[in-house]
Amino acid sequence: MTLFNSPIRSAQRGFTLIEVLIAVLILGIGLLGAAALQLLSLQNISNAELRTQATLFAQELSELARTASNPSTFVQASGSTASCSALSGEFELWCDEMSHTLPGSTFVSTWSGANLEFTTTITWPERVMYFETANSPAGEGTSSYTLITRFTP
Repeated sequence: MTLFNSPIRSAQRGFTLIEVLIAVLILGIGLLGAAALQLLSLQNISNAELRTQATLFAQELSELARTASNPSTFVQASGSTASCSALSGEFELWCDEMSHTLPGSTFVSTWSGANLEFTTTITWPERVMYFETANSPAGEGTSSYTLITRFTP
């Protein structure tokens, strides 16, 4: 008996091709998942960098207020990196630097003389993958960071 005429061989004709196609499909889905995971990872790294920069800018503004003779000179009810020219001195320099690092961000700073507390809140836009709310479509979002610094008397 030869291999070409065996009943086992003729019954399996074409089945191997289907197996290969299914394996390629599963591999393709796995690779697409890995690519999406890589994209999400890069996006989270970028957002973490923005969060770190916002933290540093909030700390810097608190230090500017702490070293100033009057911390209320660094108070801003609704500041924006788009309107840095309305500020003056070190406050304007701080805002200009933030506008290069965190474009489109806003900030609020308050001073409570009774509690000796200086509060800084920075809000910045960031990219959000697969997250949609009523206020913002997927791909857009904002984050904010608030720093409360208590000065010693």
